[in-house]
Amino acid sequence: MRAIQSGQGGEAARLAGDILARSPGQPKALHLFGYALLMQDRPDEAIEPLEKAHRALRDPAIETQLAIALRKAGRSEDALKRLLRVVKREPAFSGGVHELAYLLYSLERTDEAIDVLRKGMQAAPASPDLPILLAWIMRDRNDGRGAHEAFARALSVAPDHSDAQYGMGLVLLEAGEFGQAAERFQRALATNPADRQSQVLLAACLLEQGQSGVASVLLRQATRGGPRFYEQALKVVSSSSRGRFWLKPSAAAEFFSGRRN
Repeated sequence: MRAIQSGQGGEAARLAGDILARSPGQPKALHLFGYALLMQDRPDEAIEPLEKAHRALRDPAIETQLAIALRKAGRSEDALKRLLRVVKREPAFSGGVHELAYLLYSLERTDEAIDVLRKGMQAAPASPDLPILLAWIMRDRNDGRGAHEAFARALSVAPDHSDAQYGMGLVLLEAGEFGQAAERFQRALATNPADRQSQVLLAACLLEQGQSGVASVLLRQATRGGPRFYEQALKVVSSSSRGRFWLKPSAAAEFFSGRRN
C-alpha cells in the first residue's frame, strides 16, 4: 500500500505478486496487485485480479477501479454496468459517481453526466472532485457561468485544492478578470510549486496587467518543463496585448533562456 501511495506501481505489483505466490486468492493482495497494474496502464491485466478481489470483498472502491480498467481496456458497456450498480449503493461512493459521469461524458452522453454529478453532489456534498468535473464539462460547453459556479462549489469545501484553484483561474482569465485570475494561479502554485501550466497562465495575467518583468521570469521557469511549455510560453508572449513578437525563432529562444531581455 505504501508503494502505491508513493506512485511505485511496479514495486507494488511485485510485492503483491510475492504474497499471491504464497497465498493464492488472498483478496487484499489481489486488489493491490490489480490496482498496481492499473497504475502502470495495464488495464487488460488488471481486470482479472480486481474482479476476484471485488467478488470476495464487495467493496465499491474496488468495483470502481475494476470499471476504470474495463473502460481503459475498451469495454465501456461493461464498465457502465458496473458503475450503475456502484452508484445505487448507500451511502453514496463519490469515486463511483465521478467515474460514471466521466464515462458518460466520454461517450458523449453529456446531459446524463451532468445529471449524475448534480445528484452525486447532493449525496456527497463534501466531495470537491464532483463539482470540479462538472465545472470542466460546463467549460467545454462554453458555459463560463456554470463553470465558475461549480469551481466555487469545489473551493467552498476544499479551499486549497490546486485543481479547483487552477480551473477557477482559467475561467476568470477567459472572462478578462486578470487580477482575480492571477490570485487563483498564485494559490494553485502555493500548493504545487512545480505546476508549469499555472506558471504560464499566471504570466499571461501579469503581462496583461503590465508586469512584464515578473511574467518573463515565470515564463522562463515554465519553459524548463519541456517543448510543450515552451510553445505555450511563446504563444502567451506573442498573443498578449502587452507582449512581443520575434521574427527569428533564435531570438525567442535567447529571450526564454535569459540571454536576451
